Amino acid sequence: YLNRSSKYLLLSFFILGIFVSSLISQTKSCDPIPEERKIEILLKKIGNFEGSFIRNGDAHDAKEAENHLRYKLKEAKNSFFAPDPKEWTAKLFIEKIATKSFLSGTPYKIRYPNGKEVLSSAWLNEELRNIE
Repeated sequence: YLNRSSKYLLLSFFILGIFVSSLISQTKSCDPIPEERKIEILLKKIGNFEGSFIRNGDAHDAKEAENHLRYKLKEAKNSFFAPDPKEWTAKLFIEKIATKSFLSGTPYKIRYPNGKEVLSSAWLNEELRNIE
């Protein structure tokens, strides 16, 4: 038989074990962000950007860029040659849709308000890293 203080100590360890296992299971249950959600977040980031998007040498505001990329994505997902819409990833979206002109092959650029320009692929990949 255990004395009273040993019973309390054993009970304390039991409760602590339950608490710790609960914390561990909560941290393991963090699901990754679904790819479709990542794409949507990227599109919103594009639409809320303060600078311009350069497409085929012409500057477009953020909302125009978002709408254009949404259109391209919709068309690509409906294409016979594209992967199944459920298989699209954020990386595939960046690579196939948001990086360059389908017609001319000219890379898209991002122009910050201070005039600095970067390739849209670099900007979007950095944004994706932040999301993930």
